[in-house]
Amino acid sequence: MTDKDLKAWERLVQEDRADCTPRNVGDSPSLSTSAKPIPTALLLFNTWPSAAAWTWAKLSKIEGLRLDDVAAEFWSGEKERCKQACRKLAKRLFDLGAGEAALCALMLSVDAGQPKTFNDVLPLLDSGAEHLWRDAHSELEMAEIRCRLSTWSKAAEGHFEGDHRSIFWIAHLQLIGTNRVAQPVWPSPQPQNWTSAAEPEGLSVVVMPKAKSSKLGAVHEDFKDMVDAKLPLVIAREVRGVRDVLSAEYPHAVNAIDVVLRELREGYPVRLKPLLLVGPPGNGKSRLVRRIGQLLGLEAYRIDGSSSTDAVAFGGTPKAWSNTVPCAPARAICQTRIANVICFVDEIDKSATSQHNGRLVHAILPHLERETACCYRDSSLDAELDLSWVVHIATANSTKDLPEPLTDRYRIINIPPPRLADLPLLAANVMRELAIEIGEEAFVQSLANDELDVIARAWSASGFSLRKLRLIISATLELRYQTAVRH
Repeated sequence: MTDKDLKAWERLVQEDRADCTPRNVGDSPSLSTSAKPIPTALLLFNTWPSAAAWTWAKLSKIEGLRLDDVAAEFWSGEKERCKQACRKLAKRLFDLGAGEAALCALMLSVDAGQPKTFNDVLPLLDSGAEHLWRDAHSELEMAEIRCRLSTWSKAAEGHFEGDHRSIFWIAHLQLIGTNRVAQPVWPSPQPQNWTSAAEPEGLSVVVMPKAKSSKLGAVHEDFKDMVDAKLPLVIAREVRGVRDVLSAEYPHAVNAIDVVLRELREGYPVRLKPLLLVGPPGNGKSRLVRRIGQLLGLEAYRIDGSSSTDAVAFGGTPKAWSNTVPCAPARAICQTRIANVICFVDEIDKSATSQHNGRLVHAILPHLERETACCYRDSSLDAELDLSWVVHIATANSTKDLPEPLTDRYRIINIPPPRLADLPLLAANVMRELAIEIGEEAFVQSLANDELDVIARAWSASGFSLRKLRLIISATLELRYQTAVRH
């Protein structure tokens, strides 16, 4: 790209900022829901398939852009074909004056194993860095953006030369601290695949076949591009590394983590039997679900069981209703464009027991059996959907009030409360999170022994709640700061 082209592209990117679209990713705690430039949103995806699906959905709404002749290459799964399709799209978008969209297409074409492919992308991302910081509305999000941009810069410098994985996945692994990322994986002679699984047919799923769908109306506009679309499946990668990270963050739940992850097969799509995590309040169940999703590269679409008064929150509403809503798994897939998204029901035991408009627990039942989920008829869309790849996870304090048909379909995993012996490791994890939030990772000192003693006494009195531990450590750091200021 010439200097003239670069300046023209940069001008188009700046002009597009007025029309930027917010990324909507459900219950992801590290992302704000405010509008941000779409290259920023794209940078935050964990896998190439999810980034590509989101970008494709955005591109399909750009007037005058031809997509049909590059669709086969774009979704082929073969690296070189994907790169060529993305570059074609970038040129077309540039000619149409869609600067930000063109930058996104070019971002999808970069190859971590070939540093030169970053030459056209990084100058544009670097020049817009001040916009990234301005549009990030939390210290945690700013730290995540910095970390991911740093990984892209390392790739441009040749740190991952010869690595066949996508830069999105490498940046994700760098973010979570997996120490294997810097080890290059040399490509085999066969064409490499950014959505790779052992079997080619396992890469994607047609969730909404046209032959089994009725015509969608304006109220279902967001679902129209799902008809006959092959949606990608997230592949299980670095499973052992995921286990190591989770075990370090949840030392009290190592056995439970092993049970959750034992179904995963390296290089195959993520698929888990329905899981129900049961344990006392404050022991980290909800956060564990989110971390499992983050480390596997999946989004977790959260439904709050405690506020669900009927079946609508999960089961949706009939097509005849004026405010008709599809079922939660369909909404989750539409939002993420991933076929094996996590559908997460938090505090399922606190859902209402009234039979008026049905119960949440009854609406979930048909989704927990693959035989029925693979041909689920959604009453709002009036379409037969294949929802059999959706990962269902729920949390509860107790199973006492849950109906037997529901507990029979879940694999129940007990999450024990933390122990005093786990405090040093748990406290270090909390300290690291707090340091990232305030943007001072390199400056927050470890807890001293006398501070740990005080925290241990206060934590024991609170009943070993992880929620309380975070508050106790925050108060300890505040006291440390005040004492330092006085001296």
